[in-house]
Amino acid sequence: MLFDSLTDPIPRLRPDLELLPHKENGEDLLVLRDPAGYTDEMLMFRPEAWALFSLFDGSRSIEALQEEIQQQTRVRIDTSQILQIVQSLDKALFLSNAHFEERRERMDDEYLQQTVRRAALAGQSYPEDPEELVDFFSELFEADGFDPEEGELLGIIAPHIDLKIGPQVYVPAFKQLKAAEFDTVVILGTSHYSFEDLFILTEKYFETPLGTLKTDREFVRALHDNCGNLLTTRDIAHKQEHSIEFPVLFLQHLLGNDSARIVPILCTSFEEFLVEGTRALADEKYDAFIKGFHKAVTDLGRRVVFVLSVDWSHIGRKFGDDADAADILDSVRASDHEHFRFLEACDYSGFYDFVRTAKNDTHIDGFACITTFFDLVAPRRGRLLDYQQWHEEERASSVSFASMAFFGGDEEGDAA
Repeated sequence: MLFDSLTDPIPRLRPDLELLPHKENGEDLLVLRDPAGYTDEMLMFRPEAWALFSLFDGSRSIEALQEEIQQQTRVRIDTSQILQIVQSLDKALFLSNAHFEERRERMDDEYLQQTVRRAALAGQSYPEDPEELVDFFSELFEADGFDPEEGELLGIIAPHIDLKIGPQVYVPAFKQLKAAEFDTVVILGTSHYSFEDLFILTEKYFETPLGTLKTDREFVRALHDNCGNLLTTRDIAHKQEHSIEFPVLFLQHLLGNDSARIVPILCTSFEEFLVEGTRALADEKYDAFIKGFHKAVTDLGRRVVFVLSVDWSHIGRKFGDDADAADILDSVRASDHEHFRFLEACDYSGFYDFVRTAKNDTHIDGFACITTFFDLVAPRRGRLLDYQQWHEEERASSVSFASMAFFGGDEEGDAA
């Protein structure tokens, strides 16, 4: 039943919704959508209406809202008009109320019972048709002239930027990975939808238009056991997460579905470690994860390689900055390359200190994945392969992203 009261508080607008600019027939509009995938509904409206929506914070009734608007603007909006707007949001499942919670619980329960995670972004970020997708990747790799270097590859950094925006930056990293020897690919992906635990694993296989890539369930279970079952087994965070889905596509294209298995791990926010000025290894659960991971690799005899699925700086109005991205693109590029300088030297301490001193002011989202990787392995050298900035002018914002490769080896390899 839709919300239908003039005196009860209007349920607050869901905080996890995404607000996007849209232009139609020359008119600037806004679109409200649900990136978590609980509804496919999208609401389109004029920018001035957002001022009204932003007042739906759970504290005001329709009558109180009517009075507040009249006091501020001297315009009296009929309560029936406000109710109609509220019910449109309610019908679209955009309000935090019982109507939405019932849908979320039902969909979450259905997902938790599934053994296969189905592609969330096929037809949106990349072609849904298998033949079109094969052509997309074939053309992408054929256009790239990167030649992998020799050396003991330990892991790569690849973006998770939308494949419509910066797919070419992925390519050199995955070319380097294809030349390596391994039987298990550990994907450390940035978690965008859940922060309930330090790490969120899943045993689900990953299905895309290119087939089904198997997860190393034996490894995932061993890792949970080795950690004393301290980590959550609730894997809802993987349902819509693109930071795992995109690398899976590249692995399928290059390796097929049978050459290697994956270990999908979402890394959540390590911001508290930066704020407190402490290292993650001082955290009991994190330390248990690192030790448990090493034990699983040794006990099961896996040859692992890592894919760190991260983007870099997120700047501008969209990400809470006071300045337009255009005004700080150059300084952020310089800051990003300072990060790369530390990482190419495999100087994690320098990288950590640089990010902590700056209070992560450019909002790099890969800090947790990078920290975990450096605590799991000891790379001897790194190499920046590609770098771009995507300037989203209509939102006065920008996201930078890069690809890198990290190697082990002896002194001779270091000098190569």
